[in-house]
Amino acid sequence: MGTPQSRTVLALLVAHANDVVSTGRMSEELWGRCPPASARPQLQGIICRTRRLLGRERIATARGGYRLRAEPAELELDVFRDDVACARRLLADGDVERGAARLRTALARWRGPVLDDLRCAGPLADGLDEVRMAVLEDRVDADLHLGRGAHLVGELTELVAEHPLRERFRAQFMTALAVSGRPVEALRAYTAYRRTVVEELGVEPSADLRALHTRILRGDAVRGRDWPRTAARHQGQMRNELTLLRSTGSRLPWKPGPTMKMSPLKPPPS
Repeated sequence: MGTPQSRTVLALLVAHANDVVSTGRMSEELWGRCPPASARPQLQGIICRTRRLLGRERIATARGGYRLRAEPAELELDVFRDDVACARRLLADGDVERGAARLRTALARWRGPVLDDLRCAGPLADGLDEVRMAVLEDRVDADLHLGRGAHLVGELTELVAEHPLRERFRAQFMTALAVSGRPVEALRAYTAYRRTVVEELGVEPSADLRALHTRILRGDAVRGRDWPRTAARHQGQMRNELTLLRSTGSRLPWKPGPTMKMSPLKPPPS
C-alpha cells in the first residue's frame, strides 16, 4: 500500500467495511487536530490511489466520507469469527477434539500484531488482541480437557512470562504442571503469581485460583475445565464483541473471566 497514510486510510475503511467513514475521522487519524491546509486534496489523492489498487467500484463516495464494499467472506475478521463460532458449537456439543482443531484453525489466521505500524490502530488493535487471547485460552482449555497437559507446559511457560497478570493462563499453567506430575512447580507458579498481583495490583488471586492451589496442595485430582458448560456460555459472545469493534473502533470493555475475579487484599492477622 505504500505510505503509512495510505495504509491508515485503508485500515479505517476495512475496520468499518460497508459503513461510511467520515473524511473528518480520516483527517484526524492522519494529521491529528491540526490538519494542513492541503488535507482535503491529499485525502482525495490517497483515495484515488487506493481505488486504482482495489478497483474503483470497491470504494464508494458517500455523503461526508467513503465506504468500502466487502462481502463477509472477504474480511479475515469475519472468517475468524465464523471459525470461533463453529468451534464453540462443537465444544458445547461435547466434540472437544474437533472444537479444539477449529480453534487452532482460527488462531492460525493471525500472522502478527494487528496494524502494528499505524497510529489509528491503538484501541482497535488492543480490542482485537483481547479477542484473540480469549480464543487462545479456550483452545488451551480444550487441550487440557483432552489430556494434553504435558505438551502444553512449554507453551504456557512462555504465555505466563509474556502475560504475568493474566490469571486464566496461570490457572492453565498450574493445571498442566499438576497433571504432568509436577505439583511442586505448580505451587511455585501460584506463589509467584500471588506475589505479583499483591505487589502490583494490591489484590489477592481469585477464589477459583485459590481453590485450584488448595487442590494441588492436597494432592487432589486436577482436570481440565468442564468444556460443554464453558463453551455454552461463550455462544454468541464473539459476534457481539467483533460487531462492537467494527462499529466503534473502540476498546472492548474489560470483562473478567471465570478465573479473573480477584479479591481485595486482606490485611495480615494482628
